[in-house]
This record gives sequence, C-alpha cells and structure tokens, in this order.
Amino acid sequence: MKICLITDNSWVKDSLIKLIDFECNFTHLNDAKDVIISYDFIFIDMQVNNNGGPSMVRELKRSELVIDSTIVLLIDREADSFQAKRVGADSYLLKPLEKTKLKNLFT
Repeated sequence: MKICLITDNSWVKDSLIKLIDFECNFTHLNDAKDVIISYDFIFIDMQVNNNGGPSMVRELKRSELVIDSTIVLLIDREADSFQAKRVGADSYLLKPLEKTKLKNLFT
C-alpha cells in the first residue's frame, strides 16, 4: 500500500506513522504540488502551508494523476467535516488521530 501525507507539522507526521502498524510505502510531502505519482491514500492536514488543506484537496481532485487515490482531510474540529465534504475529500479524520478510525479507512 502506498500512503502519502501532506503536512508541515512534525507531530501530525509522527502520529500517523505511529498508528500505521503494517508494511507500507510511506511518503511525506510539504505541498500538493509535490505529488507526482498515484497513492492508495493521500492524507492532507487541514492547516498546511499558506494554501491550507482544503484548497490542496480541490487541487488534487482535479488532477488525473491521483484519480484512483483516496484523499483524506485531517481536520482540526468536528465542524470542519462540512468543509471536507464541500471540497470533495473522500473522507476525513479528526485530529488527534485515533487508531480504530484510521484502521476503518483501510478496510
């Protein structure tokens, strides 16, 4: 499985890596513009760089390159779920990440 995380926060990266308890190809990027291959899952932090996660979700959803990728927005509060749906994220997870909810995405 190929997993990509787009964030500029080390604690978000560390928490996702800690919760993934299976063999995978993990890539960490700082910007959606750096996505050059397709991934099984692309996790995007709500607060990343100046663009913000929602605009990166929109940008990637328009790309033919990641058409088969599941894009997950990592939201800061439950109210952000509306924005995740509005920009076309396939799913969302509330931070701090929970192992059971993350595992549900992979099944």
